[in-house]
Amino acid sequence: MLKIENLTKKLENKLVIDHVTFSMQTGQIVGLVGRNGVGKTTLFRLLSGEYLSDSGGVSSDDAENARTQIFYLDAPDNFTNAYSAAQLARIFKVSYPKLDVEWFESLVKTNNLPLHKKMSSLSKGQRGLILVIAAITSKARYIFLDEPLDGLDLIVRDQVTQMLISAVSDNQTGIMLASHNLRELDTIADRIILIKEGRIEKDYLPGEELETANVAKMQMVIEGALPKVVIECGHILEKRGHLYVVLFKDYDSKMAARIKRSKAKYIEELPVNSDDIFRATFDEDYRLRQAMPKGRQ
Repeated sequence: MLKIENLTKKLENKLVIDHVTFSMQTGQIVGLVGRNGVGKTTLFRLLSGEYLSDSGGVSSDDAENARTQIFYLDAPDNFTNAYSAAQLARIFKVSYPKLDVEWFESLVKTNNLPLHKKMSSLSKGQRGLILVIAAITSKARYIFLDEPLDGLDLIVRDQVTQMLISAVSDNQTGIMLASHNLRELDTIADRIILIKEGRIEKDYLPGEELETANVAKMQMVIEGALPKVVIECGHILEKRGHLYVVLFKDYDSKMAARIKRSKAKYIEELPVNSDDIFRATFDEDYRLRQAMPKGRQ
């Protein structure tokens, strides 16, 4: 088990990571979500040892130095574009001695990727797939990937997802994925950590949080002025003519009664997903922008 305890980091006198504590096991995929600039990449750099923490630490039940069990590649395009996949495997092996070059080359060939072309000549999807292969064949117990599915087409995204799931089930690897695609995480993550202002705001199992989050999503047919309950308590997600989809935070029986008493012609409760949990968590940010005068948004 990887243990992160009271990890804290300031950058340019700003507290970016604020006493973050959690543990992570092998054999699971953990999603890390949060708004841009909230500290996800900084957290990965602290876990991998690229940054030194101001306080707190990272430890493992299985090794004296936990960071020898971690694979994290920061800003890969900074240097990987100058090399071929075959060259990168040997470069990575210096930092990750357990990397299996033969297995790496086999997976590259199996996925119809070139071994000897420079990465700069490949598509974003091909480069992303090669780097995920490097992570898996490094034989690290814990892999941290920053937006690994971002910008990939459907076929490549499915290939990457399958590789990650296989690594977890076959090799008992622990994987943490930073992502903005919460719906995608709902389908592959065993657990989701939501970070806000440098702190862990929520740590939940997909499906479990949806039942206890006190968030409701309603489809409502509204003619004329919006009901007061929608203005005061709702966040409008969609509008098509008179049909609205509205998210309600801190939903309880009193709010349910107010919605029922509203002048909506039709009301139907819709399933809630992780995107909705994210929106509810950052509800004040949405309302701040909505409240700003036109021309200053």
